[in-house]
Amino acid sequence: MMTELAPAIALFVGALLAAAALTGLNVCLSRWLNWRTTVREDAPSRHQCKQGTPSLGGLSMLAVVLVAGLLVFNLDQMASWPILGILWLMVVFAVLGFSDDYLKSQQQSTVGIKARYRIGAEMMVAVGFAWFMAGVVPAGGDTLLGFAGWPVAARIILGALVIVASANAVNLTDGLDGLAAGLVSICALGLAIICWTIGAMSLAMLSVLVAGAAAGFLWLNAHPAQIFMGDVGSVGLGALLGGIAVAAGIELVFAVVAIVFVVETLTVIIQVLWFRWTGRRVFAMTPIHHAFELRGWAEPQIVVRFWLVGVVAAVIGILIASGMF
Repeated sequence: MMTELAPAIALFVGALLAAAALTGLNVCLSRWLNWRTTVREDAPSRHQCKQGTPSLGGLSMLAVVLVAGLLVFNLDQMASWPILGILWLMVVFAVLGFSDDYLKSQQQSTVGIKARYRIGAEMMVAVGFAWFMAGVVPAGGDTLLGFAGWPVAARIILGALVIVASANAVNLTDGLDGLAAGLVSICALGLAIICWTIGAMSLAMLSVLVAGAAAGFLWLNAHPAQIFMGDVGSVGLGALLGGIAVAAGIELVFAVVAIVFVVETLTVIIQVLWFRWTGRRVFAMTPIHHAFELRGWAEPQIVVRFWLVGVVAAVIGILIASGMF
């Protein structure tokens, strides 16, 4: 058993150390480029101390995943094409996130690319990826876990929606020190075990790589954070997780594993729609982690509790994929 786990453990530790080291360099780079965070005016008052925090940290994780992914996997074989497709997806979404970060930095604003334009571009890219996966990955699979056994058109459309939703969900969740990075690591480990359970070993190893990189980023992103991942990191990593789920055909169980991201997003949607209809708010503030801040919860308290919910969700997802739930 240990012999089988050794490569995964080595990959996780290597990614963790590399991401931690690169993030340290990234702090200096962000300061030199004056690439810093602008805090929302309506954010809880305790967030004002975060004004000016370096915010290019996501590049560290993405660089580790991209370079290690190209080195570890034999991408000249057709069986590894899904890995190449997922890495391409991550890079394109990261570029969109970087563009958003650039506009915010230049304008010293919390608003970058308009949401409808960004999401429209994301949807086109995601449809292309889902179409590619539908051609590379054979149809079939457990319909209780995902869309693999569904008609091709449904697989493409729903798969694209999963990717776009995942990218934006991680982006919305990235509002407290260490929250998104920790949840990405937990979610990726859950996906790794699920992919291993269904026999998708390459995707399992890629998930381990993502988990290690996110964990390494936490060294400097834990409270009080010395650097933030920015949209380049959150959008890129979110798309990466969604891409793994689509490639493995486990979109439905992915929604369980990523339940914290799902709830964070739903609270924003509910808040916006209800306010437009009635002029009143359902929650004190969204995403929901800010509502808990306004209730007096300390930031590390919220983060750890959300991580615990993420761990429970990952375990439930694993049990579902194993047929034990």
